[in-house]
Amino acid sequence: MNRAMVAGMAALAVTLTACAAIPTEGEVAEGNGEVLPVAPFEPILSGPAPEDGPAAIVTGFLTASAGGVATDFTVARQFLTDEAAAQWDPGAQTIVYSSGAVAPEWDEESHTVAYEVPLDSTLDDSGLRSDATEGDVVQLVFEMTEVDGQWRISELADGVVVTAANFQSFYRQVPLVFATSDLSMATSELRWLPDNFAATAAARELVQGPSAWLADAVETGFPATAALAVESVVVDGGVATVDLTAQSAGTLTERALADEQLRLTLSSLPDVTSVDVRIGGLPISDEVEIDLDPVPVPDRYAAVIVDNRLGLWNGEEVRITPGEIGLLPEGTRGVARNYDGSSTAFVTGEGVSVTRALAGGWDAAVPADAASDATDVVESTLVFAANDAVDPSFDRYGDLWVARQAGGGLQVVTTDGETITLGADWLSGRSINAVSVSPSGTYVAVQSRTGGQPILEVVAVVRDSAGVPLALGEPKPVGPGVGLGVDISWVDDLTFAVLGEPVEGSASPLWTVTVGGATAALATVRDAVSVSARSGVTSLVVASAEGTVEERSGTSWSQVLEGITDIAYAG
Repeated sequence: MNRAMVAGMAALAVTLTACAAIPTEGEVAEGNGEVLPVAPFEPILSGPAPEDGPAAIVTGFLTASAGGVATDFTVARQFLTDEAAAQWDPGAQTIVYSSGAVAPEWDEESHTVAYEVPLDSTLDDSGLRSDATEGDVVQLVFEMTEVDGQWRISELADGVVVTAANFQSFYRQVPLVFATSDLSMATSELRWLPDNFAATAAARELVQGPSAWLADAVETGFPATAALAVESVVVDGGVATVDLTAQSAGTLTERALADEQLRLTLSSLPDVTSVDVRIGGLPISDEVEIDLDPVPVPDRYAAVIVDNRLGLWNGEEVRITPGEIGLLPEGTRGVARNYDGSSTAFVTGEGVSVTRALAGGWDAAVPADAASDATDVVESTLVFAANDAVDPSFDRYGDLWVARQAGGGLQVVTTDGETITLGADWLSGRSINAVSVSPSGTYVAVQSRTGGQPILEVVAVVRDSAGVPLALGEPKPVGPGVGLGVDISWVDDLTFAVLGEPVEGSASPLWTVTVGGATAALATVRDAVSVSARSGVTSLVVASAEGTVEERSGTSWSQVLEGITDIAYAG
């Protein structure tokens, strides 16, 4: 009986056993409502067979090493020579390839088996993900030797290779929580970790700290000497116990921050309800407490432009400013609203202006059919003079981020009127299409272009303890395959939407890009000119050149407004 048949019969037996446990007759009994946690998935793996040829050995190894992510790699090492088994490091990297059949090629002369697989993404040893561009392939080569008449792999690259389907089954995305520079708010970096060992892996990576490109923009409570005392975080009854070495203890503030980081990070896992942190075997000090606030969510009111007047939309109704507030200049676009609603920015042929016309909020606005005529121009201040300004973006501190399409870096207009220039060297020689700041103020997404080619990047913002921007970190390329964008809006603190250029005769493209995660393409309305979101993909709204606004509804769009020139939630 071959191994494939045995595996199939085993799976069938499991299915039949599960079905047999369900009663089909008798009286209905009342249960206790207790739902047991789902046990971690552990695949059944098979070692090499004596008759396996080189190609079968490599195929079996790839299957066993992929399954080893969910268990251990004992079975996978059986396909290797003793020396190769001792040297192979499965945690060095993960290569994810698009699911589908791939054929091994055996070269008898060189004693190698080669695979060419379509690359989907890669993970490094810290769980940082990099997505491949369409058409990328990776060549896998395994050197083979005979040991006591049986083929074994004698030389191979470190890491594991998994299909995209197995990647979704065996790995979990975990946001590692750090603090903003003012120690007031949680911000995060996404890692992809083995699902069955997520608590241990998340605690280990959190202790080791953020990536180099992010390190200067966030705060962590773990000193460089910090480490797990035991390489295992035990979760019992929903309580995750983390033991740190004595060298992990920093100042009282650092210890409080470390405790909060572990609590927020591990509590995002489905089987963790509370976290117990110990340093050198003793409970972590509670003399100082730090409670990091969640990332701000824009309020329900989106700023709109209606017939050259500013207004607000509450999801059901539009109200506009009274006649005495005045009109916007002809051709105004790029509306943006700060988080407390006190300031609204917009773009004209002169540049970016800021007004307090909507500072009174919803109650100060009036229904469109009850508004008096307006003739004067709305009172505003020109804060950035440029005839080619891109749509502006407010950060949570109230500072306004602006740029010119011709490039020259990013300009930050602070609340006290100072202008700070950042990223001039980085963006030198490029044209800029879109700029947007994440809700926590940690990241800035920039869509630029050089040589006619679009470049989408995210950069971390280095701030002082008061939140004033000081510098930008190293830009991180994201969203491979994303075309030229005309507008960017953050969906949450790690994901943003990019609206592509209109395509004649078809819907405008729209992509969602997760920093450290996946990129997804969505179709939207024709001739879309702007995109905005309050919280989550389902809150996406898109305005078209015809004046309609459509909102994301499931996997499609539904029209919610008409006669609207532009729309934007806070940010």
